[in-house]
Amino acid sequence: MPNLYDSLVEALRAHWKAHDNAYPSCIELTAADLQALNAERKLINDTMNFKQAEGWEDVFHGAKLQVGATNCLVLASGERVPVALTGAVSTS
Repeated sequence: MPNLYDSLVEALRAHWKAHDNAYPSCIELTAADLQALNAERKLINDTMNFKQAEGWEDVFHGAKLQVGATNCLVLASGERVPVALTGAVSTS
């Protein structure tokens, strides 16, 4: 199954490397993917008994999250860079 969390981390690392550690303007995710990402993050934090800061669901590793038509990083220039999902994990 593709992993959105890992894909976003990879995209952020690539952006930081290419833009002298600058953050993208924001990360846009489809409503369904944003909901799934935050559900996974909440489950992990609850399982590990980590306290979540207010507004945690609106930020991912320092980058603002918002609903968009597709999954992408939005650069300061307004350019949208698609976020490709990481490969599926083989079970065979």
